[in-house]
Amino acid sequence: MPRSSARRSLAPWLALVLGACATTGPLPPQAVEHNRVGAERLAAGRLDDAEARFRLALEFHPGFAEPHANLGLVMLERNRLAEAEQHLRSAIRIDPDFDEAWSNLGVVLLRRRRVDDATRAFEEALAIDPGHRDARRNLADVWMMRGDFAQARAHLMRLIQLTEEEGTAAWARARGMLAYAELRLGRPDAAEARAEAVLAVKPQEPIARTVRGILRAEAGDVEGAREDLGTAEEDPVVGWDARLRLAALDVGTGRLDGAGARVRRLLEEQPDAPAALLVAAHLAHAEGDFAAARRHAERALALAPGLSAAETLLARLE
Repeated sequence: MPRSSARRSLAPWLALVLGACATTGPLPPQAVEHNRVGAERLAAGRLDDAEARFRLALEFHPGFAEPHANLGLVMLERNRLAEAEQHLRSAIRIDPDFDEAWSNLGVVLLRRRRVDDATRAFEEALAIDPGHRDARRNLADVWMMRGDFAQARAHLMRLIQLTEEEGTAAWARARGMLAYAELRLGRPDAAEARAEAVLAVKPQEPIARTVRGILRAEAGDVEGAREDLGTAEEDPVVGWDARLRLAALDVGTGRLDGAGARVRRLLEEQPDAPAALLVAAHLAHAEGDFAAARRHAERALALAPGLSAAETLLARLE
């Protein structure tokens, strides 16, 4: 029986499945109807009603994969991630080719900080349906977060070939992320061209503005850079980089109060990031805490041997 689907932003690029999929045995019409109504309740944010409908669907047919998958989305909305994973895996056991369940499982695993498992789940979804845009977006985000910008770019190049209406948030984000990948791969001209193409259509798109902000900072336009980078501080993929660059701008322009809060957050999230340690070292130096400056710079150099900026600061501290 064919699937039907409706999309809703329960989490980044989550898909909500509505129709019937592969099952163990014929589907009673009551099971199909309860699943359909449950999906409508879920889309409306009525989680208790949705859960009750999905459980009724499973009482009528325990081997119906989609109510399991939809219960996974209910649990994800409630941040009950272990239960969400359990239900999505139940759906996949019933129907191993259930691409939406694989994709949504990847989102749950990512929320549980199991990045390798999430990567495999998104890859499974794409092996079933290479045109699955949600899984492709999520996999590109994962590679971006892992620092493999070549892999991220490869998936983003494929993603933008899939049909999407120009001007939508998804259209703009995919192209903004591609601009960011180009920049991190050392292709500033390509990055600038892609970012400006996005901003011509969506002037407030935060990823494209991040790219422009980085380029503005490198060109000495501190205020323009600060304004652009501030739009992406909370982005799950590029937010850390935006905060890092804002902290560096704060230190470089003497705005030490703002820098302190950002640096503390950066080190809480990634305590062994040489770039964050280097900014922390410069902040401590500017505040006159030379012991802390030395400690951070030495740690940065130990993690990234040959880091010239750390060597230069340590030489100044001699």
